[in-house]
Amino acid sequence: MLRRSSRSGRAGRFLAAAIAAVALAGAVAACGEQEEEAGPDELAPVRILRPDPEAAGDTQTQRRDRLPVVEGTDRLEGLIVNPYDLEAGQCFNTYLTLLGDNTFEELTTLVDCAGPHDGEVYFQVFHPAEAGEPYPGPDEMLNWAQQHCYARFEGFVGQEYELSELDIGILHPTELTWSDPIGRHREVTCYVEAWRGGRLLGSMRLSGF
Repeated sequence: MLRRSSRSGRAGRFLAAAIAAVALAGAVAACGEQEEEAGPDELAPVRILRPDPEAAGDTQTQRRDRLPVVEGTDRLEGLIVNPYDLEAGQCFNTYLTLLGDNTFEELTTLVDCAGPHDGEVYFQVFHPAEAGEPYPGPDEMLNWAQQHCYARFEGFVGQEYELSELDIGILHPTELTWSDPIGRHREVTCYVEAWRGGRLLGSMRLSGF
């Protein structure tokens, strides 16, 4: 499974990336054939849907680690997809399904950006390591991914990250998927989500949030 990183340590996590962003910009632009950015979307209502505090008591028992828990896949919104298959410009939801014995499985569904959703993919880039090279380690992998995602955030959202109501989420390879003999995953996926909880409505491209 992809390693998902977001939310916690907002300021500190991307402070180093801000310093490196200027030096990185040229390198990112030079990787055009290996990168995908979200394209423009049709005009649609755009806003951040905040949780209703009065309803928190009713939904608290249905959530675990901030994710909604569903008992069956028939209650999911959208088409179940492998997170590796998400593309720039697509929106998605994330759920936990109860398998029994207090064990859960995380599922990702592809949904229309015009409706409420958890995240929107805005940029993807491949790590330059060749096949057979060792995994760089979780910290170095995350740092590399953060720099690229941070560098592309303002251009997509139309607002500086430090002033934005959005947060950066990252899907990046783990040591297991990195060395998988078939997949050998190297792709990093950057997505936006609501910083202080809630869901997104419409594409966040140039939203100014």
